[in-house]
Amino acid sequence: MVDAGNMNGFLAPGSWATGDPQFCGRATRPVLIIPKDVDMLVLFDRSGSMSRAFGGSTRFDVARQLLDEVLAAYEGRIRFGFQQFPARGGCTDAGPAACCAEPFSVPVGLQSGAAISAAIAAAAPVDGNTPTAEALRLAAEFYAGFNDGVTERYVLLSTDGQPSCLQDGSLGKDVIRSAKRVEGPCVDALAQVKALAALNVKVIVLGIGADLAMAEQGAPSCLEDLAKAGGAARFDPPSFFSTANPKDFEKALQKIFGAVTLPSCTMVFSAPAPDANNVSVFFDRQQIPFDRTHKEGWDWVADQPGRTLHVYGASCNRLERLQVAEVDIFYGCPPCESPGACR
Repeated sequence: MVDAGNMNGFLAPGSWATGDPQFCGRATRPVLIIPKDVDMLVLFDRSGSMSRAFGGSTRFDVARQLLDEVLAAYEGRIRFGFQQFPARGGCTDAGPAACCAEPFSVPVGLQSGAAISAAIAAAAPVDGNTPTAEALRLAAEFYAGFNDGVTERYVLLSTDGQPSCLQDGSLGKDVIRSAKRVEGPCVDALAQVKALAALNVKVIVLGIGADLAMAEQGAPSCLEDLAKAGGAARFDPPSFFSTANPKDFEKALQKIFGAVTLPSCTMVFSAPAPDANNVSVFFDRQQIPFDRTHKEGWDWVADQPGRTLHVYGASCNRLERLQVAEVDIFYGCPPCESPGACR
């Protein structure tokens, strides 16, 4: 089960508690960080292969159940939208029905969990292929015309296979030369990921099933390339979230939605820290150094010491790439001022 009640070290608004004594070897107090606003459009692959066995159920049923749980836990913190592919009932223009995608059925917004759950329940798998490029193009079209003032914008591409449809709506195969894809469905999908990146939309890739990370003729898997281009690649290989069984799928969802709600590199406290010189920052239980040079670590924003800080260098990159699962900031724990001094 997904628990959003005490995620990522954050406490309820306005509360203080005794911290973990392992930090600095003494009692500390957590500082509440104001979470960032997030838009996320879920692209849901419902191709025929989603009917395949997955644990004791099918890929579709596992994805539906776990997404329902995540939506219920996070719908008050993440503005979700929903889009499915391939389309049901044929295309409006030339091309096989199996290579069409549908525009969003639930627009991005808060408290959209019930509407998306209903849409997923109605999105039973259909015979056909995987028009990933067209689904991503429609996602880019949506974001290009959508402005709710939120700057942190994502697409979650949930799929159980490699793209099989070209951008023109026809079936195709990747052409690989010298261990590099030069044309085909993956290249078309990659172009749409780059179009989303140009709109400052990151693409998170969630692969359902085993063997999706396998190389082909020396070239990385397509999902690997899409994840790297999407701006939210995992730190350890594979770059996409790989789920070979239902438990992996559940863990991946928790990591994804927990990470996107973490604060950005600029963090604002709900109330000023009592002593700006006695604050420490931890990523995944490892202390981040206080760095006045702004090369690697954190420092207070000049005119807001004790209230707003910024993270620099590789630490900021880890946050932006969803490579941090937990952020903790504590008052009562003196900061270290070099990576070697941090424990």
